[in-house]
Amino acid sequence: MGIVAGIASVIFVAWLIRTLFSGSKASRPRNPQNIPRESSVRTEQTHVARQHPTQPARSQPTTFRPSTTARRSSSIQFTDSSTSTTPSEASKAPKEFDFHGLHDALTGAALDIGRGLFQCTTCKVFYHNDSIELLRAENSGRCVSCQSTTLVAFALGAKPAGGKDFTPSVVTLADYHKHVGSVVTFEGFVPLVRESARGNDFAVMFENKGWKKSFKLVFFRDAVTAVGGRPYINSLQGKTVRVRGLLKNHATFGYEIIVSEPGMILNVH
Repeated sequence: MGIVAGIASVIFVAWLIRTLFSGSKASRPRNPQNIPRESSVRTEQTHVARQHPTQPARSQPTTFRPSTTARRSSSIQFTDSSTSTTPSEASKAPKEFDFHGLHDALTGAALDIGRGLFQCTTCKVFYHNDSIELLRAENSGRCVSCQSTTLVAFALGAKPAGGKDFTPSVVTLADYHKHVGSVVTFEGFVPLVRESARGNDFAVMFENKGWKKSFKLVFFRDAVTAVGGRPYINSLQGKTVRVRGLLKNHATFGYEIIVSEPGMILNVH
């Protein structure tokens, strides 16, 4: 009887433990399908973190450090303050003088700075250096425009007070003797061409009154080659010539215009 009671007690205790364990397991809520387990949540969070890594926040610098890239791409340019000019100063700066449209008052050639220039300070006309030499030899160094002797060398790079172009008077056989010492424009028929006794000097005659009494063009030997040589000068006989030059009355050879360069012969027909 005692043995039976002991076995019954063991069975009751076993049943009681099983009943309590089953009740505790039944009271724990089951995991619905729509609620992810902790391991799956961690897996998804880890997957998202790998796809979109977050950048650590940069600490704000306490000291400004200029970018070397910005410095290289800067368009700012610096000039030397000792040589820079303000807009108002630039507008006042002298500009290079424009010689366009101005001519040598003696020959009519367009001004060429490379040939050297002189200017009359009275009437403001210009001359090339070789024209000044001719004026000194044949016109006592006087300006053909105003008869002044104040002819000064023009310094390269200087700015003259002004410039004037000289337009010579047009003369004829009837009045040329009134324009001695001036540059004139003359047109006339050439009946005869003469050569000097020493040779290589030529006189293109506009009148047939003899060497000394006729108005003529004179070509000295130094200018013969420059204007085209002996054949060209002789070809002027029987033609009408328009010429520009200094008219003078030589004490021995009479009224003449000395031709020193080809540009002084304006027209031949």
